[in-house]
Amino acid sequence: MITYFEALKIVLDSVKEVGEEKVFFVDALNRVLAEDIYADEDNPPADNSGMDGYAVRFEDIKDASEEKPVALKVIGESKAGGDDIELKPGTAISIYTGALIPKGADTVIQKEFTKREGDTVYIYKALKIGANIRPKGGDYKKGDLLLTKGKVLRPPEIGILSSVNKATVYVKQKVKVGIITTGDEILDVGEPRTKDSQIRTSNTYTLYTQILESGAIPIIIGFAKDNPEDITQKLNSAKNCDVLLTTGGVSVGEYDLVRDFVQKELNVDILFWKVSQKPGKPVAFGVWGNDKEKLFFGIPGNPVACMVVFETLVKPAIRKMMGYKNYFNPLIDAYLEEKFERKSADRLEFVRVDIEYKDGKFLVKPFEKQGSNILTSMVNSKGLMIVKEGVNLIEKGEVVNVILFDKEFLVGESENLK
Repeated sequence: MITYFEALKIVLDSVKEVGEEKVFFVDALNRVLAEDIYADEDNPPADNSGMDGYAVRFEDIKDASEEKPVALKVIGESKAGGDDIELKPGTAISIYTGALIPKGADTVIQKEFTKREGDTVYIYKALKIGANIRPKGGDYKKGDLLLTKGKVLRPPEIGILSSVNKATVYVKQKVKVGIITTGDEILDVGEPRTKDSQIRTSNTYTLYTQILESGAIPIIIGFAKDNPEDITQKLNSAKNCDVLLTTGGVSVGEYDLVRDFVQKELNVDILFWKVSQKPGKPVAFGVWGNDKEKLFFGIPGNPVACMVVFETLVKPAIRKMMGYKNYFNPLIDAYLEEKFERKSADRLEFVRVDIEYKDGKFLVKPFEKQGSNILTSMVNSKGLMIVKEGVNLIEKGEVVNVILFDKEFLVGESENLK
């Protein structure tokens, strides 16, 4: 049995990035850019106004003041998207934000420093030459490298793609992740229960949504019964997936057939089976495919173990596969609010905790119920406190490492920032 950190290294070292695809630029949100993006022209393409006001010549207004305002005749206006016009000495042109700077003008006086009477405007303040003018190429110039390959595309980057007329863009492909749920006792949503021994699936759909959150494409291959024929049929349906997840069927029970059958049917090379972690000890991992470019994870059937293994082993692999540079959940330092003890310290443990942000620091409190079958504990949990092997006791007030996977509790906290 290997440690969690050894398992994580094996997993990440086995990952091979997927290829590229071209998509419409607005569909590239949260995808990983697979090409460098250069400016196709200067932005802005010409000098324009940063204010509503009047375009003038500095020479005409350099002596303006509250006591001695300068009077200029208004000879026209410049609107955003309008045509270029020319300013003559001793005159002003009404101008709006984003409008072209008229030929001959070198300064824009905002409205609050002026007073308009008919076709005459009075200037009450002399600004510096060039005031309120956005210069041509002030944001970027033609040929500038704006976005680099490997960048995750957020709304600002989508705006850049639009501004450089990039209607389609190359991004890393999405990983297709197949889910096979095993066990005679498992019922899908909508199926009637006929025996008390039957259990309605939660793993199938927690995994489905965890995969969605990771940016990949979930595929429910189906529910495999504990018999060779059904497992074989489901595994054959998984051959087009990049990653295969099975839940249940990887421990040491008589009916735990998955580990043997993925080797036989998909030619999976099992790289480890069992990890010294809690929850999630009976997890298997292997590689398959023509170039061993595909990944297999045999995940425990207990609901909490299933979710924890996904967050700590599967999700980093999926995100690395899709080209993300940051593929881990945030890791924070937090102060323990109450003493934590455990009987056995033979494994690294991921402890479900509540988290509070107070007085500039994170505070954590472990939940009393930590069983790997208690799904409701994940509903209330905001993160996983890492308790390393050999640690039986952590005193109140000590700093601990916490994997953060629920940031909703931070919403609104910014109002407390000074």
